[in-house]
Amino acid sequence: MTAPDLDILTRAQALFAGYPAMPVLDASSAPPPAPTEGIPAAYRRAAGRHGDDLESARRVDTELSAILARAQRDHRLAQRQTRAVVDAARADAAVAADNPVAQRELMRRRAARLRAQHAHVLAARRRARRRLALLRALTYRRRRQRPPLPSSRAGLAVRAALSRLGCPYVWGATGPDRFDCSGLVKWAYAQAGVRLDRTTYDQINDGVPVARSQVRPGDLVFPHAGHVQMAIGNGLVVEAPHAGATVQISRLGSAGVIRRPVAAQ
Repeated sequence: MTAPDLDILTRAQALFAGYPAMPVLDASSAPPPAPTEGIPAAYRRAAGRHGDDLESARRVDTELSAILARAQRDHRLAQRQTRAVVDAARADAAVAADNPVAQRELMRRRAARLRAQHAHVLAARRRARRRLALLRALTYRRRRQRPPLPSSRAGLAVRAALSRLGCPYVWGATGPDRFDCSGLVKWAYAQAGVRLDRTTYDQINDGVPVARSQVRPGDLVFPHAGHVQMAIGNGLVVEAPHAGATVQISRLGSAGVIRRPVAAQ
């Protein structure tokens, strides 16, 4: 193992240096019951709504703790894997290659160490993207005053698309566990019993045009003719953006075309 190769392996290991601390989230205690006697009905209704908000926050904290715990385990796994490769490479460096057979074996090991370290880094990135998608989903759910998802077919399609958060983007894929952009919206609407065309170039002609000020959950958003997103409310969209990414929640852009599938209304 040459010094430059060992330096590359060591720098890859350094990506996972340290031990991330876990925040302490108290998600075990439920909100106390609100008093009811002698209190106006309007106040009781408002208190009930706030109680629901607190309970929702408690559930989100529980999910957040679980996501962060898994992310911490991912980090430690990457630490162990990359450290093992570096240790093995250092052991190789101490071996004297004094004949052609030994030299070929060291070259084989050198290539194997580099491939293994590269694979460990890529796997850690994929796991991190999945955790990030789940965290973004929690952010969406905690937005205040968000309108409830409609019970229409559009609402069912939105729920279906959100259930795929974290699934990888694969060009040409239509689900159920990997998607390209048009494949995601086609699959999501299929779960609601609505058939959409396969490609963005056809989907952009589906349904009726919608002004940006009138966008609602389930509408198809086209930043350009080659990409489609699905509106989910609160100025957000769900999308399978590009190769190397996963299904995620993003902000609704300021430009583009918006269409509403007729069968979804």
